[in-house]
Amino acid sequence: MAVSENPMSAPPAAPKKTSTGKKIAIGCAGAAIVVALLAVILAVVVKKATAGPEAVVKEFLAAAAAGDYPRAHSYFSVPLKQVQPLAEFQAAATARSSFFQVKDTTFSERSIDTNGANLSGSVTLTSGTQVPASFKLVRENGAWKIAVVAYTSMPIR
Repeated sequence: MAVSENPMSAPPAAPKKTSTGKKIAIGCAGAAIVVALLAVILAVVVKKATAGPEAVVKEFLAAAAAGDYPRAHSYFSVPLKQVQPLAEFQAAATARSSFFQVKDTTFSERSIDTNGANLSGSVTLTSGTQVPASFKLVRENGAWKIAVVAYTSMPIR
């Protein structure tokens, strides 16, 4: 009688143990990636949401640089127009025309909410000088209008 050999199967290998420290490190790395991704998404959303106000600021600066003060003044909010009528704005802009000779704007701080939008950063003048600047905009009849313009600590309003 032949004896059939039944090979004994080896016991299953014990699962590898992962140290607690390694699990924590993996979890922290995953969380950091998620936070970084959310930060990028938020930055893109804020930049896109402030694109309209930024375009108004650039159009305002271009009009003032071209000496088209009535068009530049048209970007002012109603309260700002009351505080600084066209004749006063034109006189102030003419006296400080170099502030409107802008070749670039950089807004490092942006915010938008139901009350309006704020853009802060700097403008680079055609002379190469960088000047800190901030702009506050409000919505009037569905359009963005400038409520405050401030270069350095000197508001233009």
